Amino acid sequence: MKNIMRFVLPLAFAGSALALPEVATMNEAIATAQAQQRNIFVDFTGTDWCTACIHLREKIVNSAEFEAAMGDKFVLVPVDFPRTPELVAKISAEEKREREALLVSFKIEGLPGVVLMDSNGLPFEVIHGTRRTPADYIPLVQAGLDKLAARNAALAAAEGKTGLERARAIDVALKALPEVCRDKYHALIAEINSLDPENTLGYKGYGDKTRLRIVQQEALRELLDTFRGKFAPDDLKKSLIELDVFLAQPELLPEIRQAALRVKGDTYAFMRDLDKMQEAYKAAYEAAPESRAGKLLKKNIEYYETQVKPNL
Repeated sequence: MKNIMRFVLPLAFAGSALALPEVATMNEAIATAQAQQRNIFVDFTGTDWCTACIHLREKIVNSAEFEAAMGDKFVLVPVDFPRTPELVAKISAEEKREREALLVSFKIEGLPGVVLMDSNGLPFEVIHGTRRTPADYIPLVQAGLDKLAARNAALAAAEGKTGLERARAIDVALKALPEVCRDKYHALIAEINSLDPENTLGYKGYGDKTRLRIVQQEALRELLDTFRGKFAPDDLKKSLIELDVFLAQPELLPEIRQAALRVKGDTYAFMRDLDKMQEAYKAAYEAAPESRAGKLLKKNIEYYETQVKPNL
């Protein structure tokens, strides 16, 4: 979490009554959380455009119900992804890349997304999207707190143990958490590896996949930036060739492959080649069918096959 601590984040919804105390930076959040024995509610949001994000803040997090249930348990820090040019201009290119890398690291595919962290900035839950009412959302936060309690209980049980026995106890603590949070516990993973030189618990190289995901996501983003504003037929054909080169990488992670294939499908859609569009979307779905994007792709594929194609 070193990078996020450097952010200077804009305050969101200034002037509204907040169910959680809100701070502008991660450093402030950690200081407040430690002083007040709270956890940290990191809100990945688009304050000036994302209606679901606004709903989450105004109708859920700022509600009396959320205040009653969680008001003394968290401090809130927003990580904003604005679209208004004036707000975008206030964020440096480096900060923007780092915020986007955090989205990739926590597999947040769309806003809003919330990461729950302890007072040291270690994550224990990721919540995707919003819900209709506070009553629908509060159990998701409570489920995260239950995972934190399980983690802490397992770490307490590890005290006094040594060698592989301690490594196994720490493993229990880590496995109480979602996998997307687990690889952020660098000190515990390093300790397991020192106690388990034979790698019986399988932690050697753990976290490499997350680092690879960030590198590949950045490479895809840089490629897509070269496509912007290019809609001439020759430009679109060149874009498809470059996407195929990108997709030919043998170690491409499934979710990155899926994102590239979705762009390929979108390009064919713009070219009105609907058969190839559908072919690309099907390949994108098959790359990572259980992802959030995969589930949306499945619905779109089925809609095209049943509602659109028969009427062409």
